Amino acid sequence: APRRRARTRDREMADVADAFDAALNLEEAHLDEGWEDGLRDGEKLGSVEGRQVGFAKGFEVGQEMGFYAGCHAVWTKCVTCDPDCFGERARRSIDAFGEMLGTFPIHDPLNEEILEILNAVRGKFKTIVSLMGMHKEYAQVGEEPAGMSF
Repeated sequence: APRRRARTRDREMADVADAFDAALNLEEAHLDEGWEDGLRDGEKLGSVEGRQVGFAKGFEVGQEMGFYAGCHAVWTKCVTCDPDCFGERARRSIDAFGEMLGTFPIHDPLNEEILEILNAVRGKFKTIVSLMGMHKEYAQVGEEPAGMSF
C-alpha cells in the first residue's frame, strides 16, 4: 500500500508539473504568435511608408531636375540668340551641363548611381552660375532663398 500511495503521489506531482509546463508553454506560444503578427504588420506598414517616402523623394528629384533643364534651355536660347552673351568657358560648361542632363537616369529610379549623378549635376550648375557671375542655387517651392526676407 505505501508503494501505491507513492506512485499516486508521483502521478499527482507529474500532473501538477504537466499543468505548469502547459501554462508556461501556452505563454510562450502566445508570445511567439504575437511576435509573428507584429513582424508581419510591421513589414506591411514599412512597405507602405517606404513607398510614400520614395514617391515624395522621387518627386523632389524630378522637380529639381526640371529646374536645371529649364535653366539649360534658357541659357542655350541665350547663346543661340547672342553667341557672345557668355564667355567661352561658360558656353562649354552649358554644353556639358546639357549632356549631363540628357544622361540622367530619370526613368530608372533603381539606378544606384542616381545620387552621385545628381550631385555632379548640382556641381556643374554651381560652376556655370559662378562663371556667369550669378549666385543662384536651387531652392524648393516654399523655401526662401538664403538672405531673402519680406
